[in-house]
Amino acid sequence: MAQQQQKTQPPEWWFEYLMKRFDEKLEWEPRVTSTNTPKTRRERLDLLWSYYIGDGPLPFINEKYRETFRELLRKSRPNYAIMAIDSMCDRSVLKGVYTEADKDLDGDDIARKVQEVSGFAALQRDMQTWLYTLGESYVTIVPPLPGAPTGSVPMLLAENPRFCVGEPNPLIPRQLIAFVKVYRDRIANCQKALLFLPGQRIEFIREEGQFGTKFILDQWSKGEVAAMAGLEEFGGIPVVRFENKMGLGEFEPHLDTLDRIADGILHRKIITWYQSFKQRAIKGDLDGGEDFSDDENSLIRSLGDAKLEDIFQADPGTLWIVPEGVEFWESGATDLTPLLLAERDDVKEFGVSTRIPMHMLAPDGNNQTAEGASMLREGLTDKINDRQARQEPQWMLLWQMVFALSGQAARAVNVRLQWGSTERTPLAVRADAVQKTRGVLSRKRQVVELMEMDPLVAKLNETELMEESMAMDTTSGGAVPAANPAAAQSAPAEPGTDAGGDELAVAA
Repeated sequence: MAQQQQKTQPPEWWFEYLMKRFDEKLEWEPRVTSTNTPKTRRERLDLLWSYYIGDGPLPFINEKYRETFRELLRKSRPNYAIMAIDSMCDRSVLKGVYTEADKDLDGDDIARKVQEVSGFAALQRDMQTWLYTLGESYVTIVPPLPGAPTGSVPMLLAENPRFCVGEPNPLIPRQLIAFVKVYRDRIANCQKALLFLPGQRIEFIREEGQFGTKFILDQWSKGEVAAMAGLEEFGGIPVVRFENKMGLGEFEPHLDTLDRIADGILHRKIITWYQSFKQRAIKGDLDGGEDFSDDENSLIRSLGDAKLEDIFQADPGTLWIVPEGVEFWESGATDLTPLLLAERDDVKEFGVSTRIPMHMLAPDGNNQTAEGASMLREGLTDKINDRQARQEPQWMLLWQMVFALSGQAARAVNVRLQWGSTERTPLAVRADAVQKTRGVLSRKRQVVELMEMDPLVAKLNETELMEESMAMDTTSGGAVPAANPAAAQSAPAEPGTDAGGDELAVAA
């Protein structure tokens, strides 16, 4: 009943509801809070994004020293969060889409055209960056514009969840029942919002010059309304929402570790800063000579109003004359090794917690065995495979909607995704795997999965192999050439073959 009432609500109600969700309070409250603990959705997303771009909160310091040490605080912020995200995005690549209607080696033709016009390689990485950083992400499908040439395909857009929000269908969580996107129109000098409801898109325009994050309904007016047909089977909204594991960012549970690293860097810098100005002292009595008078020639009294550097100037041409028995003392430097080791341990803890490859955190590879490095790579591989499995239902829904908007609903059957390998396998190992899987795997699977070729490159390679084979058949008059004629002539004959080795060559 509640869902039916929501569907009958006017667009203005949905617009106000979704706009207020930007600043809705978080569902949970942490056991221990700090000055940086977010309280609303917007604060949480902004905080996570600031860590990713290296503009996280300043390390903690007493308020009365904050202004003095502001520049030092700024330089003490690390940016290990970006490693936790990019190490996954670089290895999680969607290479191709196959359908029941077009399962050739090069994948579905319509899907490939959509990828080309959308810049899919960059789009997918942007989407995953927001997904792994903020815990959610959106992809919008833009239908061909009216009057577009025949055969035009839709275009995909990756949406930043900081500026959009969707309401999932409680009965079918894969689909949305409402979605709003807020953006700034610089030409019109105003803020606009696009509201998507089943079968329609409504534009809302804010008063000129108003760009704040605070939502005031009276500042917005309803604009153009456009119908969107063809997606009734998929909810009627051309937007797909992706959600990360537990709805969290990859480094979100480890923000305290990042803050601890920043505090360690700050403490080390402060100690180093103060140690660069060593404390000096004089042992003995500067007025203790027979030729000096306490009343007239006392260095301390006569220069009591002068600065200390006027007495002992550090200059190559300066000669110091001091009474017998006077010694100069200078404080020693503090050993910073324990601070450095503690900082490195915190960095390693963050790397292990997020399964970042250790070579990214410690490029020199010290104190790391080959077996340990292999285990860390396996952990990262397992993590990426888990995240890809969570994305697949949404990607399939996205491509089904793309095919529906392209007038190719038949292609929405049995959609299959081709992910790139999450491991960096040497060419020799891949070639050896191809040799050992002959007769077990088809050549299509060998070139795509073992040789890690893109579907389009694999198709081109297959065509070139056929052309080379036909050319060789024409040149040799139909005879099958030996794999290596020079080797066949020089190699001694083996039992079971003639002198030219033709029998084995043909058998191979």
